[in-house]
Amino acid sequence: MEDSMKQLMEMLSAMKEDIKRSQEETKEDIKRGQEEMEEDMKRGQEEMKASQEEMKASQEEVKVSQEEMKEDIKASQEKLLQEMKTAMEENNTKLETKLNEFEQVVEEEINLVKDDVKAVKEEMNKKIEDLETKFAQLSTTGVIKTEGTVTTPSKVKVPTFDGKVSWNTYLRQFEAVVRNWREEDKATSLIAALRGEALEVLRTIPEASTNYAMLTSALERRYGDAHLQHVYQAQLRSRRQRFEETLQQYEADISRMVNLAYPTAPAEVIEQLSVSSFIEGLRDPEIGQLVRLARHKTISEALAQALEIEAAKQASRGTSKIRQVKTYQYQDRERKVQRPCKNLVDSIKDVLEKFTDGQNSEDSTTNRRRPIRCWTCGVEGHVRSRCPQPPTEQNQGNAN
Repeated sequence: MEDSMKQLMEMLSAMKEDIKRSQEETKEDIKRGQEEMEEDMKRGQEEMKASQEEMKASQEEVKVSQEEMKEDIKASQEKLLQEMKTAMEENNTKLETKLNEFEQVVEEEINLVKDDVKAVKEEMNKKIEDLETKFAQLSTTGVIKTEGTVTTPSKVKVPTFDGKVSWNTYLRQFEAVVRNWREEDKATSLIAALRGEALEVLRTIPEASTNYAMLTSALERRYGDAHLQHVYQAQLRSRRQRFEETLQQYEADISRMVNLAYPTAPAEVIEQLSVSSFIEGLRDPEIGQLVRLARHKTISEALAQALEIEAAKQASRGTSKIRQVKTYQYQDRERKVQRPCKNLVDSIKDVLEKFTDGQNSEDSTTNRRRPIRCWTCGVEGHVRSRCPQPPTEQNQGNAN
């Protein structure tokens, strides 16, 4: 036993020595590691200091390069501005030179146009003087000296035209005066009759003094309304009597539009078109139907009958209007009284139905004692909102 204890003690002492030795080795390892870490930290700090110095040097180089770039940019900007100023000055000088040349050319062209206008005016004045002389000769003697036989009546006064009156009306008057005249005499008299703005037409016609057809066609293009006939026809087709327009106003406008739309039509055709357009555009279809059945030949007759029918309708409408007003007032009063009563009855019925439905779900024994009856079909066991049959007029009336 003692030997075993002794061996155990020896083993413990050996273990203690081993532990002590391992601790010392561990301490030495830790010390060496700390020394190595300190050396690594020192080297890292030295490297960081070196890198910081390098960064400072690079920042200084960047600052120097930035300053150099700023100076280069400023110099290039000044150079560019100077070049632009020089180019603008050169362009302004060239532009002024071209403008001066253009002004000279324009002045020369204006002077040429003025000379041409002056020559044309002199020529026109000469033509007008010749025509006035011929017209004076025509008004005094009734004859213009031309080759061949002259059929112009003596002492005939031709009406003047200044462009402010209707060309078609003037042309009919002029044709009535110069019916048997020669074409050349007609053209001469028409030119002599022109006044004011109408004289400007002569500038577009070199042969106006001898060509009567060319002269009348030019005046027709400028002062005539033949090209507007299709416009007047379209307006006539869409013309209807307005709400506040009287029959007299409507008839006058229809007559005016028909004459503008068909200026060369015979009188009978004009009347027929006026009557048909007047009837088609009447606001009251009953008046239009009665006037159409009469088959009037003139628009004045159609207007007279339309006025008579309108007066008769207004007279009969006066007595019936009082009776209708009284009836409408009574019916409106009755509706105003019945409507809230009906709404009240409906709301009460809906409340009662909801109440009975709630009681049916809460207390089935009470509902068995008081059976539910539908107010629509009269059958027990369901309410009106769940009635499978559609409500009849009689049941609806009873319910209301």
